[in-house]
Amino acid sequence: MKLSICICTYNRHQSLIDCIKSINQILNTKNININIIINDNSHDNNLSTIKKKLAKISHYNIFFTNEKKRGIVYARNKCLKIVRSTKPNYVAFIDDDCVVNKNWLKNIFILIHKLRADVITGPQKYQKKNSTSKNNFSKIFEKKYKNNLTRVKWAASNNVFFKYSILHELKNISFDKNLNKFGIGEDQLFFSLINKFGYKIYWSKNVYVTEKIHSHRINIDWVKERSKRLGILGHYLDIKLYGKFIGYLFNYLKSFYFLFLSILTFFNFLNFNRTINSMNYFFRFYGKIIGPFKFKKIYFLR
Repeated sequence: MKLSICICTYNRHQSLIDCIKSINQILNTKNININIIINDNSHDNNLSTIKKKLAKISHYNIFFTNEKKRGIVYARNKCLKIVRSTKPNYVAFIDDDCVVNKNWLKNIFILIHKLRADVITGPQKYQKKNSTSKNNFSKIFEKKYKNNLTRVKWAASNNVFFKYSILHELKNISFDKNLNKFGIGEDQLFFSLINKFGYKIYWSKNVYVTEKIHSHRINIDWVKERSKRLGILGHYLDIKLYGKFIGYLFNYLKSFYFLFLSILTFFNFLNFNRTINSMNYFFRFYGKIIGPFKFKKIYFLR
């Protein structure tokens, strides 16, 4: 049984080393042949300085590649091209700043066999090593589910595992190049389309990775910008998934829903983070309103 783990990276050498070390610790891999695909998304292939170190510390074979076209969409599509040629049984995407829980693979296969799932995803937790963890605004944008196991409509590619047969059957599916400039949303559309074709996607609390906290994500201006982008992005996703007429209708209905949430949250004095959450909803509303006019003017945000 073959598994290809795809990691797209850009100038995060130490984080990538930590990520590879965590993959070494994964349990229950006796009957699984793991290959790691590391795609360097830099113009000058700067990962070359640590290639030997990565190969030496890894317990598994690493295939190194370089995608010079900047942007996560180009990087992930390069990985799809590689796995389509190698044809593993399973494919996974994790981010270069994540470490994998040792029971990650074990818990995934329990769900694969129990639910006959096509895609398994899970949460990302955050390291708590310093005071920045208290102001980690990334948590605002995470999907929250009441149950430990939930069937969902899409998955984030920082922590996702899926059957290769999906790529074989959906020969033309890829990450949308129009979303390359966003830095977000390309995975939501990719897996939403997979869900639309009838494949089962499950989110499990037990299938998690741990991510480092980035200093620029503890800034309120980052929250405003990301919220606005998500609103603008939502306009495009609705059109791609439902067509123009229904897409525009959904977009504007959702915009007023976010406005309502913004007002409701602001006056909810029991909510400790009411100001930051209200601001998030307001800029989501704003982004949806301007989405049809501003979509082509958005550039990279990490």
